[in-house]
Amino acid sequence: MKYFISIYIITFCLSVSATMIPKNDLNIPTSYKGLTDIDEVKFNEILDSLEGAYRPLIESQGNTFTVERDWEDGTVNAKAWKKGDNFFFKMYGGLARYETMTPDSYLLVGCHEVGHLIGGAPTIKPFNISSSEGQADYFSTLKCFRKVVRGQDHSKIIAEKPIHPLALSECGLSFEINSESYEICLRTNLANMAMARTFHKLRDLELLPAFDTPDPYVRMFIIFNGYPNSQCRMDTLFAGSLCNVSEEDNVDMNLYNKGVCSTIKNDKRGVRPLCWYVPREEDKQ
Repeated sequence: MKYFISIYIITFCLSVSATMIPKNDLNIPTSYKGLTDIDEVKFNEILDSLEGAYRPLIESQGNTFTVERDWEDGTVNAKAWKKGDNFFFKMYGGLARYETMTPDSYLLVGCHEVGHLIGGAPTIKPFNISSSEGQADYFSTLKCFRKVVRGQDHSKIIAEKPIHPLALSECGLSFEINSESYEICLRTNLANMAMARTFHKLRDLELLPAFDTPDPYVRMFIIFNGYPNSQCRMDTLFAGSLCNVSEEDNVDMNLYNKGVCSTIKNDKRGVRPLCWYVPREEDKQ
């Protein structure tokens, strides 16, 4: 009996799903129209671009990649999971219809879910098969969002809404002003701000996370399992957008410092914030 229980626990843990949005009971049906700029056509366009960017990489590593699209489902969330060499992620229409979402913040959610699959170390313990929540956030802006939108026309999007002065100045320090990488950095942080509003509303936070109020907490241990707080998550998304390591320089599920900005490599900008991450050498995995 103990043998069968052990097999069940291991099977469950190896296929458990991970999500960007904290669990909630909201349901937004398709009858709620016009809440966001994401209709079914845009929903599929976003997922087409994300799938097109990452299917070749995932399959080149010997894995299958299944993208499940459920526009009709009103669930306000998304999820990713693995079963052996089979990688899955699922996006729901309910989250696309949630009032604070934008097309780019919805892409950011999809990028976070891909990040759970291939976003690098640190990973969720004890099985180390999925990137942690903080790492999936970091991957989403450091690698995925850039990779998906590279080559698009960014000017209209970044002109539509005000960009926080700190985001303007910090993006200008990381990238040549008016370059495509600079424009992507600005665009990323408009999506970051939309995610901050989403966390603020979904979690009924007293304060809205902001670029100029970074989480001051310095952790002694990495948050491997569970979510950093909402301000810390905004800080992580911001840091990823400022790291000037190429999106084509892939991360590694076993290496903490490959393809990222890191104080271990003496990087000064775009490093994972100390509110959830503790710098460490590769041999301490």
